[in-house]
Amino acid sequence: MRFRYVLPAACIIALIAVAGCTGTGIFSGLAPTPSATPTTVATTPSTTIPTPEPTTIPVPYPQARALGEKFPFGMGKVASNGTVYRYWINDTYHWHNDVDNRYYTETAAAGYKYLFVFVQMTNSGDTRVWYPPARTILVHYDGTTYTHDYTHYIPDKAEDDDAKPIEILEIQYFGKLSGDEYVEDFGYSHGTTADFLYPGTSNSLDGYIIYQVPGSLRPEKTYVEIGFNGQDTGIWKLA
Repeated sequence: MRFRYVLPAACIIALIAVAGCTGTGIFSGLAPTPSATPTTVATTPSTTIPTPEPTTIPVPYPQARALGEKFPFGMGKVASNGTVYRYWINDTYHWHNDVDNRYYTETAAAGYKYLFVFVQMTNSGDTRVWYPPARTILVHYDGTTYTHDYTHYIPDKAEDDDAKPIEILEIQYFGKLSGDEYVEDFGYSHGTTADFLYPGTSNSLDGYIIYQVPGSLRPEKTYVEIGFNGQDTGIWKLA
């Protein structure tokens, strides 16, 4: 007699479950979800941008004197002083020529205007001294230096005629810094060129120098430089 061994139903179910765990057949198991790898995010450190300091433009001539302030030059017998004491600005001016008794109009070049600078020098010593001529007196503005307007008509004493000062209509009644006389071209006295600066207030040289300057010129940024005797230099600010 032959016996057949029949597995119990519970064992059959257990075997099927084991087979499913092998990953084969239609009952493949679910693979475990891999754990997520932490992602490192690079962060840029915050940067504080400093507020820029306001730009300070240096004053070109911090030692500049105010209008009318005197600058001493020379010592002892030639002790003297000079100053810039007034200015006048305009696009045109009119001058009178006594030779033909006519007025002439001068007009500045395009983009320019006329600047009149009034200068006085006085010798307080007892010996005559040289003085700086108008052509050496400089105007500084916005980084540029300007010299006198050489086209300006100045008195010319002829041998057979008396010298006469030039009258400029707009300023002909501007008085000198000292005394009761009216101003004329700097370096002239009653129409005649002054060779020296002689002692005494009555012999002061007092007059205007004319420049052609940019139309944008601002007096508060304009300086006048005078070199005395090749040693002392005075600088004045117009405003």
